[in-house]
Amino acid sequence: MRILLLAHAPSVHTQRWNRALAARGHDLRLLSVERAPHAAAPGEPIGWPGAPWPFLRYAAARAAVRRTIAEWRPDVTVAHFLPNYGFLAALAGASPFVLVAWGSDLLVNARRTPLHTARARWVLRRAALVHVDAENLARAARGLGAPPERVWMRPWGVDTAGLAPATPWRERFERAGSLRILWTRMLEPLYDAGTFLRALGRLRSAGVPYLATIAGDGPLRPALEAASASLGLADSVRFVGLVDEARLRALYREHEIYVSMSRSDSTSQSLLEAMAAGLATVASDIPGNEPWVLGRLEPGAPGAPAPRSGSGRARVGDAGILVPCGDDEALAERLVAIGGDHGTEARVARGAERVRAEADWSETVARFDEKLRALVGAAGGGGAGAR
Repeated sequence: MRILLLAHAPSVHTQRWNRALAARGHDLRLLSVERAPHAAAPGEPIGWPGAPWPFLRYAAARAAVRRTIAEWRPDVTVAHFLPNYGFLAALAGASPFVLVAWGSDLLVNARRTPLHTARARWVLRRAALVHVDAENLARAARGLGAPPERVWMRPWGVDTAGLAPATPWRERFERAGSLRILWTRMLEPLYDAGTFLRALGRLRSAGVPYLATIAGDGPLRPALEAASASLGLADSVRFVGLVDEARLRALYREHEIYVSMSRSDSTSQSLLEAMAAGLATVASDIPGNEPWVLGRLEPGAPGAPAPRSGSGRARVGDAGILVPCGDDEALAERLVAIGGDHGTEARVARGAERVRAEADWSETVARFDEKLRALVGAAGGGGAGAR
């Protein structure tokens, strides 16, 4: 098949999807407003990267996308993230086109203003298939007007075999001699790294030895680095910025605990990777994290009243622990307790097992391929082009 991919080329997720679909024998072209010149798939430049308003960056690319469709005649177009590339696919009249939602595009962006909502509805009605990675995202898509029969729910998944740890969690933890904590989310308000730093400040005040690595970048990085210094954490917190896949896997092997305090999410790729890599997980108590972390709840978690931790309520599941958004006290207490908790290793093992069973990347790609072939077959094949 000829697949036209509209996506943000610098994203590791875009590169991963491009590589996986190409490996299955498809002919791909990646069009992107922002190129990735050093990546395997740098992307063909379109649009107006320097436009004063983000809307114009993508609206200006309509002619280029239509021209590519007319000349190259792709069998199907796949657009990642609704507000920009999904909107661009619909604007260019790509048919059939698949929208791959990323979470914040439906959970946050689509609800900002009536205009954002109207745009989301318009795009969702034109997509032949909407791929979502969590049930809360599926509900959001249907609530915004996506025909239910066109919404396909499947986690993107991770390379479970490649991430699997070589040694049991307890052995790694005891060998480390201190808490080794990893953060891999972007440094943006949505992901709330400030709560993480305040929790680390509490650990320092309590004399708990630890090393925390923050692997991520974003507009809040300078402020977070300044906050880390003001809290006296410079010797125990390191900011390493964005890392490539090889370095990220090395970081998973160098740590035993993973933290995410995102205030909104669908199925977090970072969470799945950490679980598959055998890290003990402490994450924010939001709907996207619940099915992965809670599973079978231990006594004391809902349906019975959840155990109280500090100023908030921590919920202990069979694969990790959830703490309330913004609650640095609850997060700090759970981090302190994690090494002495005899249930930690069982939760780590269960989390890895759950990800292997329900979120293997190779299985997702195979099913996605089947969906694309079915759409092309229904459209008659042969490069449907624009409407």
